[in-house]
Amino acid sequence: MTRKIFLYIIILSTATIAKAQHPSLLITEEEVKEMRAAKGQVPAFDRTIDDLFRKADAETARPISLPIPKDGGGGPVHEQHKQNYYTMFHCGLAYQLSGERKYADYACRMLMGYAKLYPTLGLHPLTLSPVRGRLFWQTLNESVWLLHAAIAYDCIYDALTSKQRKTIEDKLLFNMADFLMNGYSDYQVNRKTFNRMHNHATWATAAVGMTGLATGNLSLVRKALYGSDETGKHGGFLQQMDELFSPDGYYTEGAYYQRYALWPFVIFAQCLDHRMPELDVFHRRGNILKKALDALIQLSYNGEFFHFNDALLKGLSAQEMVYAVNILYRKFPDSKSYLTVADRYQHDLLPVMGGYMIARDLQRGEAKPIVYSSQLFRDGRNGDQGALAVLRPARQDLNSAITLKATSHGMEHGHFDKLTIAYYDNGSEILTDYGASRFLNIEAKNEGHYTKENKTYAKQTVAHNTVTVDERSDYDGKVDVANQYHADIIYHQMGQAERQIVTAVDTTSYPGVRMMRTVAYLTVPGLSYPLILDVYQLRSATPHQYDYTLWYQGHFVSLNMPYVRHTTCLRPLGTKNGYQHIWLDGEGNNEGKDYTCFTFFQNDRFYSINMTNGPQTAFKLLKLGANDPDFNLLDRHGIMIRETQKKDHVFAVAIETHGAYDQVMETSDDLKSKCKALRIVRQDRETTEVEGVFDRQTVRLRINNQNGQAYVSVTE
Repeated sequence: MTRKIFLYIIILSTATIAKAQHPSLLITEEEVKEMRAAKGQVPAFDRTIDDLFRKADAETARPISLPIPKDGGGGPVHEQHKQNYYTMFHCGLAYQLSGERKYADYACRMLMGYAKLYPTLGLHPLTLSPVRGRLFWQTLNESVWLLHAAIAYDCIYDALTSKQRKTIEDKLLFNMADFLMNGYSDYQVNRKTFNRMHNHATWATAAVGMTGLATGNLSLVRKALYGSDETGKHGGFLQQMDELFSPDGYYTEGAYYQRYALWPFVIFAQCLDHRMPELDVFHRRGNILKKALDALIQLSYNGEFFHFNDALLKGLSAQEMVYAVNILYRKFPDSKSYLTVADRYQHDLLPVMGGYMIARDLQRGEAKPIVYSSQLFRDGRNGDQGALAVLRPARQDLNSAITLKATSHGMEHGHFDKLTIAYYDNGSEILTDYGASRFLNIEAKNEGHYTKENKTYAKQTVAHNTVTVDERSDYDGKVDVANQYHADIIYHQMGQAERQIVTAVDTTSYPGVRMMRTVAYLTVPGLSYPLILDVYQLRSATPHQYDYTLWYQGHFVSLNMPYVRHTTCLRPLGTKNGYQHIWLDGEGNNEGKDYTCFTFFQNDRFYSINMTNGPQTAFKLLKLGANDPDFNLLDRHGIMIRETQKKDHVFAVAIETHGAYDQVMETSDDLKSKCKALRIVRQDRETTEVEGVFDRQTVRLRINNQNGQAYVSVTE
């Protein structure tokens, strides 16, 4: 007897959950009755149901296509199998909400077709992933497919014959669930993946658990909840809930992947809430899934997520967020700001109870505004692995945000960017975080996967708004080393609307170098917008080269020093660690002046970066794109302050937002910086003090170099 057959016998002979009505996963019979009864009363939800029927009608009008797997993300075969799981999902819900048998019959034929195809498949022919699937190039997509198939199966269960159920369960659902848990033949990596603390494992456990709930197989549910050994100590969905989020709801890989991971968390939680309410999963760890959604809302700007770590342009409109908002609103209907998220950023509702409740309560006028605030999001299960600081103005109309990242590395999707900052203002990203070098599902670009430049540039320290030491990346670019350490927020003051300050420290990125960064967000009389003071201190017993870099989005206006732009011949800034991808676009020295002012504009507003400098300070104007033969890198510009042969050094920078440029009227106003002086007035082991003069106001920032506490004074 082969191992796989033996495993199926174990699965099929295991005790089952008490017989349940169908549907009972994403929706229940009682909820279906309520939603049907509400027809005509809530027009927005009526449109959602009508849209579901339109999708299902269009899909059932097409012949069923189950091609042999051959390509990766974005390829036609990949996309066909992806479309198929959406089709089954739509048909299952359409059957329940309409009662029309045609939807169930179509989903049944598709499931039966897969039950015939799947047992014939070996591993996917592409070897791009270390965890290959059978139907898809990576097991992750297999998990997503099974999750949707389980919901469809639950919805059409009562329309199937006992023979059809047995075929679908034995040959397809149990077969795929076993593959996700145990792998294939001598390909055993899936077992390790299934029990990891990682978003791939969240998808796998959710898919297997929902398959168990849909079929009544208690063994699958136990393994999904408590890991392969069913102890709850070495994997499983519940341990993932306990370990993958910090007490503040922050997910260590960052907002972009938190969005993706939250999808299986909330779907499986909804199913468990219906079928196993005794687990009280939504209230686990003090409502951790709700905290995760609340954190994601706060980790966004103008509806888009902050771009740190591997991240693309995604935000509150993403389908994962629609699921999260709809499902969590059903459980926490007092969270009325979720209604505003749905109304402002999301143009879809789910045809489930949560979607109905959102449409109904929006119609009743119950929405409350989203209140964005300055917050500290701790990292790590116990909140002891650093934190991400977000500073915002008290006035919501100012519409700006600053982030200071002092977290753990963030596993495989983390970047070597300790103490990096980003600045968002006036609807744009001003000081940018590159995010990921990837063209998702664009097959012509490395078959839709991360490009090689994601490792050679996007992850490297110089790609971020922080300091690079000796042209090396943090931890020499070694993920396994970086994952062992984290930075720390050692001081923060966020309670005062006019003076918000945060200090972070890192001592592990570069052995022997202590880095401390203090960012102050200040309201100063005479300035139209809050002022940012950035003081970056480095201390070492041996001399180093320190490169302080800011990557900006906008158009160069002026630089108050002599500089040379290389207009006929460009050369890369360096040879490795990301420097090889940066063109040296220009350079200069501001000898004779105490500070340098660089001004650019973006989205009709001006930004001046005022920087202290000494006689030997080198300024470099940067442009991204060197050693990039396939045009994979985005168009980015930056300015770098370089200090060489320094043991201790302080970079003091004032970032001033000002003025307006009206392209229609062809006028500009307040286009020059009000900075009259910027200097370091004290620098020793105990204290660093920076002074800036802006128009008639003198701003002083004094920092305790031992504990990071910072104090601000503004005088005329």
